[in-house]
Amino acid sequence: SNRQAQLAQVRVMRASGAMELSRRVLVACVCAVACARMFGALGRHPCCNAAFLSPAGAGPPDSRLLRTSCSQQASASLNSWPPFAASVSLVAIGAAALARGAFCRGAGRLAGRPSWDVAKNLTQRGAAPSGPFPELCVFDLDACLWDKEMYEMRAIPVEDSKVFGDLSGRGEGVVGVMSGSDKISLHEGALLALQGHADGKLPGMRIAVASSADTPFAERVGRAALALLEVVPGLTVWDLLLRDWDGADVNQIGRQPPLSSNKAQTHFPRLRQATGVRFDRMLFFDDCNWGDHIGMVSAGCKESNGRGVVGVRTPYGLRKGEWLQGLDLYARKESNMA
Repeated sequence: SNRQAQLAQVRVMRASGAMELSRRVLVACVCAVACARMFGALGRHPCCNAAFLSPAGAGPPDSRLLRTSCSQQASASLNSWPPFAASVSLVAIGAAALARGAFCRGAGRLAGRPSWDVAKNLTQRGAAPSGPFPELCVFDLDACLWDKEMYEMRAIPVEDSKVFGDLSGRGEGVVGVMSGSDKISLHEGALLALQGHADGKLPGMRIAVASSADTPFAERVGRAALALLEVVPGLTVWDLLLRDWDGADVNQIGRQPPLSSNKAQTHFPRLRQATGVRFDRMLFFDDCNWGDHIGMVSAGCKESNGRGVVGVRTPYGLRKGEWLQGLDLYARKESNMA
């Protein structure tokens, strides 16, 4: 019966993801058709030509480059366009952004997006976590714990790059760090999770991070940001990560050997070895926008009893509802196994 319930939940989550993807694609198509009818051809827009056309045999352009190409060329050309044409061009750019979001993130959502109805209900009723809690909660970094991708950053954050502000009513602290012109900040749910852990509201739980940062430079940017961003005034994320393990660094960041891009094969086995926590006592959050790490870890990291890591996908970053949902999913799993 438990297996049937799990399968039913997976079907609901996949249907939710498919509906969202279909909605975004439909909106993008309607906008594109409207622009094409007004201009006679979409190719008249210099931004669209630059973004969508590539030399013969070169293949489709990288979706990550599309955003930069579109925005840069649009800003350079809009001043010379009539107001009406400029407005329509902005609609076209918006349609391209919607399409990019749908297709770039679609794989992660369709693979098993969290049930937003469940997350919404938990958030609206202000559900307080009651346990049982995981022994180890693992966070991905880029686009999950915080809002940026480290491979896109151009500078390593330093003391002078701190941005101060309100830490969710806990006083003034470091709410962001600058990397060049980009500000790295924790997502709302991530800050809530870390503050709850710092306050001892999740008894028996410790934390770690598992990130497949693309390059050694991206790893250095991530570690610097962890050492500067604060959970509460005077307590950084890195302080909290080390506090749980008596000063030892158990975190798995990067993809250089002995790590790899596959968290199921390297990051989580190493976490289990370093912490002594079983896979079936772990909760994992990951955005899954560029690969289904949740699916791979859930399938590949199991104990002899067949139980493994409980995972929650966070394609828009770790928000309050997803954090509460993760705790709820883990507690339900423990109750079902009792």
